[in-house]
Amino acid sequence: MSIRLLTVDAAGTLVRPWPSVGAVYGRTAREYGIEATDEEVDQNFYQSFGKLQTCKATNDGEEKEFWRQVVTETFRPFSRDKDIEPLFEDLWNLFARGDCWKLAEGASDTLNTLRERGYELAVLSNNDSRLRTVLADLQIDQAFDHLFISSEMGCEKPDMEIFRKVEAATDKKPAEILHLGDSHSRDFLGARHAGWSALLYGEPRLEEDQIRSFSELLGRLP
Repeated sequence: MSIRLLTVDAAGTLVRPWPSVGAVYGRTAREYGIEATDEEVDQNFYQSFGKLQTCKATNDGEEKEFWRQVVTETFRPFSRDKDIEPLFEDLWNLFARGDCWKLAEGASDTLNTLRERGYELAVLSNNDSRLRTVLADLQIDQAFDHLFISSEMGCEKPDMEIFRKVEAATDKKPAEILHLGDSHSRDFLGARHAGWSALLYGEPRLEEDQIRSFSELLGRLP
């Protein structure tokens, strides 16, 4: 059975923070008198995000509260009892806009070509509803037939439930779907376990089925 639907992960695949999480967080924090280098903030962010993301009780909470906890933990070593709430609100709003994100090189042209070839396209992302405004700002939302966002669906990759919900919404069989993403566990293995085809995106190289640029999709989906 041939592929009819391509689903694409968002953060880390289709888009990435620009110029980096540490740069945006660090610059904004210094406006509030919190002194930390971009590199320190970036390291703390990914440690805090990873810890909270794997905590089921935290991750099952309301999406804005989850990010409030990430920001609080990120700046805990630097805040010196300063009120983090105004900083958090600024960061929450900044990352709801396209100017803090950059579209992957070649993504727009590649997706448009795949649409012309007759493929159905969807975003499948472990993200919150701000992703809709980000993709609209970057003028890439109209390339997709569907936007599947975990916080709106009540489940996330690699849970089997989210893949089954996509199949139901698009009326596709597992063998008709290819998923592209940068996470080996959530995207590649999650899709494979659901019976989908999967491609890993980016570096480091972990799988034979892995690409480093969107244009490589054109050779996989004729």
